[in-house]
Amino acid sequence: MHREPLYTPRRDLVAKYPTYQDRRVARLPTLYWSIQKEDYAKDFPVILTTGRIVEYEGGGEETRSNAWLAQLAREMYIEINPADAADRGIRNGDKVEVLSPTGAKVFVKAMVTPRVAVGESFMPFHFAGVFEGKSLGPKYPEGTEPFVIGEAANTAMTYGYDVVTQIQETKATLCQIKKA
Repeated sequence: MHREPLYTPRRDLVAKYPTYQDRRVARLPTLYWSIQKEDYAKDFPVILTTGRIVEYEGGGEETRSNAWLAQLAREMYIEINPADAADRGIRNGDKVEVLSPTGAKVFVKAMVTPRVAVGESFMPFHFAGVFEGKSLGPKYPEGTEPFVIGEAANTAMTYGYDVVTQIQETKATLCQIKKA
């Protein structure tokens, strides 16, 4: 059964495909309806999706630590449509701040491309080692820091998940993108 994402721009679908009622999961309060009932789309007008890129495998920890593969995708980025970039004064290669309704923010490079539709954006999920613009490189044991580190896309995503299938909702949310 489809359930509309917690942070959805499609308010018309919430009544037809509501999320779960708030509940306790493993003794922790897990918010569903109390999040979904609010309209976040005005302040966070861009749909943010995450996914795989061919240069890295899995979460990227193995491939970003391989000197040859690390040369293929050196920096974390967000793909943004040219129209959305123009509205925000963003040019290809600019450093941008991606803000999410959860209060998280990530700092990445803008890739201005028509590969994403107007109102949508994409970030790969293979990066880690930077949190809200601060490198965690010094925290790696000596000699273990990957060749490539970057913001983790999941920092900006939601924790929501389907309690029946146990599949997370971390692949789509809303965001705002600003020039950093």
